[in-house]
Amino acid sequence: MSSRMMINPDKFASGFANAAQQRDIDESKVVEESKKYLLNYLTAYYLVEDFNEVEQKNFEGPHGPNDELRFEDMSFEQLMERVRKLNKY
Repeated sequence: MSSRMMINPDKFASGFANAAQQRDIDESKVVEESKKYLLNYLTAYYLVEDFNEVEQKNFEGPHGPNDELRFEDMSFEQLMERVRKLNKY
């Protein structure tokens, strides 16, 4: 995550307005709820960014990301080894 993230205000406001309407949020709590919505949005965004970064590292070939061996090109043994390396959880 080396680049700065910019949120599109129109899309964010529209998303929050739709969520608020579906949940029938009390007008006195709109600011509080919008902060929660923003927190959830940013948490999900950065979680996905972290996941994508880890995936990119896990699937890079020995000479960089364009040297990746695709699953369909792997032998069964190679595939099992890749799964063992990824199965950290």
